[in-house]
Amino acid sequence: MADCEAILEFVYENCLDNGATWFSYHFTPIFESQTSKKTFIWSRDYPLEFQRRYVSGAWREIDPVPRLTFQYGPVLVWRDAIELGRGDPKAERFFEETVTAGVDNWVGFAVFGPRNRNAYCSMRFERDPADFSNEQLQQIHSLLLAAHLQICKIMDGGRASVSLSEREREVLEWMGRGKSSVDIGTILDISPETVRTYTRRIFDKLDTNDRVTATVRALKLGLVEL
Repeated sequence: MADCEAILEFVYENCLDNGATWFSYHFTPIFESQTSKKTFIWSRDYPLEFQRRYVSGAWREIDPVPRLTFQYGPVLVWRDAIELGRGDPKAERFFEETVTAGVDNWVGFAVFGPRNRNAYCSMRFERDPADFSNEQLQQIHSLLLAAHLQICKIMDGGRASVSLSEREREVLEWMGRGKSSVDIGTILDISPETVRTYTRRIFDKLDTNDRVTATVRALKLGLVEL
């Protein structure tokens, strides 16, 4: 069975053929919002400055697109999201700042999973997706839905009871925030090789071989908070 990261890579590779240039997958814990700090985000090719301002800055807190996508979607193009956000000061601020930063041609996808384990996906394209056919956007949405359902299935396949040491939990939390072994080593003042040792232990305990699966299983089990 493919691991979660391989599934997301496969999705993105397929969407590249449709002109995608950025992609993110937001796995939402039960009873949390899509912009909650507990929501796990996996992304590819987002500009580093955008990642910094979204994950570590204020953009994530005021981003209205996930909420609007679940409310008006399940597929919502950037142009329509801007119109729907008019009159909401936080939404207008988000769109003003992101457009100034060069963000355009986005699409939001609401993806529903079993037992309220939903996900939000965002994708940027080379051209305005408002000009895409409904069939093209629906095919992408169907692919994202199938991927999310498979990820939920994999997540349920983990061991029912897992115990992590405090250091393993720290490594996993930084891993879930997208940090490399070198980055984690610097943050925790340990060597990258020591980080990799902890990573192997984490993978063994969570019965996986990739970071995405480890993170979503740990979130499900309440072992970490991102």
